[in-house]
Amino acid sequence: MRSLITCRFVYKCILMFTVMQSLTLPTTAQMECLSDRDCEALYRSGSTCLPSGTCSNPFTEGCLKRMMSLNDHQPRLCNSDDANADDNNNDMEGSNCRTSQLNYPEIRVHYQNWEVAIFFSWILQISLMELLDVPVRVGLGSDTKDASFYNIDNKLLYSPVGYSWDGLQKANELNADCLQTEEDCVHVLPDAWVSQADILKQEYEDGQLDYLDGNGQIGKDSLFLPKFTAQEYPFAVTYHGLSQNRTRLAEIFKRPTTWADYCNEVSTNNCTMPDGVADKYPDEADMEKYFAANGYIGHFRATAENICTTGSQNDTCTGHVVSPPCDWSTFLEGQAFWLDMALKSSGPNHINGGYAYGEMIQIWNAANATKSNVIMHWFEPDAVVEVFRNTDAEFTRIYLPPASLQCEAERLTVADRCSEDPVVRRGTKVGSCDNAAHVTKKVVARSLRDTTLAAAAVDQSPAYNFIQNFNMDQLEINEMLGHFVAKGRNGYAARDAVCSWVANNTDYLKSLMPPNHPKVFRSREDYEQSVTIAAYVLGLITLGYIVVCSAISFKKRKAAVFVYSQVQFIFVMLFGLFLVAIGAILNGIEPNSTLCMVRVWLVSMGYTFELVPLIIKVTALNHLMRASKKMRRVKIKPAQLYTSLLALSGIVTVYLIVWTAVDPPQATEIRKLEDDRITVTSHFGCRSSSTYWNITYLVWEGVLILWCSVLAFQSRNVQAEFNESKSLGMMIYSHFIFLALRVIVSLVFDDDAYTSSIATSYLLSCDIVVALIIYLLPKMVMPAETIQQQQRRNQTRLSVATSEIHEQARLANLRSSVSKLVTDETPSTRPDVIYESSSDGCSIDNSERKHEDGALSPMHAKSSVGIWVKNAPSGPNNTADSLLSPNSRRVAFEPDATATDEELREHLLQMNDELQEQDSLILRKDTELAQLKRKVQALQETKARQASQIQQLTLKEVLQAHLSDDSE
Repeated sequence: MRSLITCRFVYKCILMFTVMQSLTLPTTAQMECLSDRDCEALYRSGSTCLPSGTCSNPFTEGCLKRMMSLNDHQPRLCNSDDANADDNNNDMEGSNCRTSQLNYPEIRVHYQNWEVAIFFSWILQISLMELLDVPVRVGLGSDTKDASFYNIDNKLLYSPVGYSWDGLQKANELNADCLQTEEDCVHVLPDAWVSQADILKQEYEDGQLDYLDGNGQIGKDSLFLPKFTAQEYPFAVTYHGLSQNRTRLAEIFKRPTTWADYCNEVSTNNCTMPDGVADKYPDEADMEKYFAANGYIGHFRATAENICTTGSQNDTCTGHVVSPPCDWSTFLEGQAFWLDMALKSSGPNHINGGYAYGEMIQIWNAANATKSNVIMHWFEPDAVVEVFRNTDAEFTRIYLPPASLQCEAERLTVADRCSEDPVVRRGTKVGSCDNAAHVTKKVVARSLRDTTLAAAAVDQSPAYNFIQNFNMDQLEINEMLGHFVAKGRNGYAARDAVCSWVANNTDYLKSLMPPNHPKVFRSREDYEQSVTIAAYVLGLITLGYIVVCSAISFKKRKAAVFVYSQVQFIFVMLFGLFLVAIGAILNGIEPNSTLCMVRVWLVSMGYTFELVPLIIKVTALNHLMRASKKMRRVKIKPAQLYTSLLALSGIVTVYLIVWTAVDPPQATEIRKLEDDRITVTSHFGCRSSSTYWNITYLVWEGVLILWCSVLAFQSRNVQAEFNESKSLGMMIYSHFIFLALRVIVSLVFDDDAYTSSIATSYLLSCDIVVALIIYLLPKMVMPAETIQQQQRRNQTRLSVATSEIHEQARLANLRSSVSKLVTDETPSTRPDVIYESSSDGCSIDNSERKHEDGALSPMHAKSSVGIWVKNAPSGPNNTADSLLSPNSRRVAFEPDATATDEELREHLLQMNDELQEQDSLILRKDTELAQLKRKVQALQETKARQASQIQQLTLKEVLQAHLSDDSE
């Protein structure tokens, strides 16, 4: 049933469009002109005389620019209809429109086929294009250029389709992108009447439509008759006078006659001569017209349907009523039947006898021209109503039973109104009331809402919200229609009416804009800032540093430190860093599509060429060291190492080739909504459609760094000349830090490609410099000593060390002999001096010979005193000062008999001082002995280390043999 209704509806619309081509309403401003001055006099400034001799639309550059000061407003925005606009609606030089930098998606508004809908579509087009920078096309597709408000030919086009439901569905299928198809495609129907209520409900339930909202217009369908008829037959203005009045209705309301029928059936001369009704026989295109300004004023006549049988109770005669197509919101058949109004439509529509839109206007014009009585179903607001306002043919409403909820509930659907069964078309008596006034609706495709809400804030178009907010007061609509009629009811008149209303209501239209609109676009000039220049300078310094390092490495390539480090791989590593440095410089240049891919290749291959040689070299070294410990000879060919290098590098190369072929990074415009929520800044950055490409590469780089870290740890015990674990570990750690910083920068500045790119440039340059300082600088500052020179130096050092070991051993033996002379098996102690008196046998310890006040104990002057030195050696040559003797004996001392106590005391004090000196000597000897023992221990350690060096030199000779084989 739904498809049947749609087919019938389309058929009616096509028929209506065909008839509309003959309307008395001029559709273009076909004004003769000889110069632009003629057109400006007829219309307004901006109108020019076209080659066809007609005046152009003065609003092609924009409504507001023409109506207001030319300097206060820019030209209108371009849309895809403009001849000089490219695919992105960007204006080309010489056109009447300007470029849109905001790049909002284009909106398609259907203009339908009545004036109010056309006006609504134009108001939306002007508001969105001139106030909000949203490109808008008016029409279904191929007709949009002629239907546009800005059409240069001033055309006033009526659509062949009143309600393009298929166009709305197509927009939803294409996710609101109507530029992808040439089929009918629309986002907005600006004026939907209640006749479409059933379809609106179904489309909304099917998810095709957004929430329905009113456009401000109050629409009402009614039965109308001319004012002169109402004045002559007052009974006809109410259903009470029309009911049960069959004969009078049949006599008063006769049926209209087409031009061809008049000439063939009524005219006495078949229109071969003018007769006041027809001036000539109609052309093929005018055959079915009921009125034509160029030769036929119309004619009404009584047909068989108007002839009543006098006194017949079952008479079927009827007066004529002009009914619209069945898919309009008309319930005329049911109203005529249930209210007993003997009225019937006799139009060409085989279902309900209805007439097309244009035919109905022709019939009213014919009635006005011939002052014939007519009843017609029509609607308001409408331009035709305004045309005849305040004339004797003014539309006068016929009052029917007022509408009610019960009546509305019993209304027929479109399917019932267009049924082949007349009983179904009548409906019920309850549903035969008058049409209720209703707010007409804006119909918006669901895809327009969804795509708008799904867009990021910086890209979100204001079109959807503006359309939802838009509405007009009924009085303003009537005023605009009156302006249109007063200006001549042509294309210019329609545009002038619409543009005048927009210019007078700009503040109101701005109030309908969503918050933070219109946006202000600003293109960032970041790549001209000093920070960018600094990035270039740092990159160039890095390149120069790499070149210097390469030159020094080449100059010292035969030095032992570079030979042990495999200088060939150092050159490969420097080449890789050179590529990264170039990539760092390119990251500071404003990108294009070629440059974006070159950046990726340089940085990716650069880090691969830097890290992979280190991995291969350290892996081979670890393998060689393990074999050497087992005293096995292993031959590693350089070709094997280079093959491994090419294999690992080839993996990255294949990945980059696939990336370049499938989804290469392109120079993509990146927009950012600033903090004021109004300014939109734009700059370009490199982006692929998928972020997984770049993530995969970063993971690869991380794997290489981790691999190097593990190998550096494994090589920590390798011989010193070959051991790079410390410098390699530090370099890998710095790489990891800079890689982490690059990842953080890419995440934090995802919407700011310039900052991300410049920061990456700095990080790459710093990464290179730090890596070279850690890994290569220590090698470059070391003496340029060849392996042979190093071997001779090591042999010399070994000989010197061996001599020193022998000398130290001799001295150690000598010291040992001396030690045996001054020490006993038991630890030596400080000798105690004992004083003994021969007279009383009293002995005094030297440590206790002082009183508490420090004075010596008195001795008898005549006593014989003996001095013993404990542990004193025995023998005739030993004296009292021989304190280092291992033996002990008594040393006798016989003082002079005449010596006084004071003299004796002085002598004893002297002896005591001598003993203290001997005690100090003993302490010094002990200290020297301890130092001698430490030297002996150090010499023993040196001897052990020298032995280890001899063993390592043997291992080194093995490695050098491998290196010699490799170089050969």
